[in-house]
Amino acid sequence: SGIVIYLWILFLNSMKTIGFTLNVMDINPDSFQKFSGMDIKNGSIIPMVGNGMSINDLSILPKDISIIVVMTGDDSINLFIGQLSKFLFRTAKIICKINNEKIMLLGKNQGILTFSTTALLNETILSVI
Repeated sequence: SGIVIYLWILFLNSMKTIGFTLNVMDINPDSFQKFSGMDIKNGSIIPMVGNGMSINDLSILPKDISIIVVMTGDDSINLFIGQLSKFLFRTAKIICKINNEKIMLLGKNQGILTFSTTALLNETILSVI
């Protein structure tokens, strides 16, 4: 959805600005065309083709990764990938996009940070009114 892409771009730009290297995993290599070639060339974004639901694919991420953000289109998948990531990368902060309140509560109870695009959109609209 448009708001998720917008949030993702904002997040990427913020992280680059403060000096993070961004390892971006997507199952679809065409997704990386959205990134600036310069960001990839200078190493601030490292694209990796892979499926976040696969332990083998997640294992190719650097072991010293500090933040993992999971933003697929499915709340259950996001939580599952968040749980796998938490197991593999114990020191990392795991952030998942989850709109369903019950699934969000499951994530929070496991120490996974969650956000809802629906709630963010509502807050933005209410701040304008």
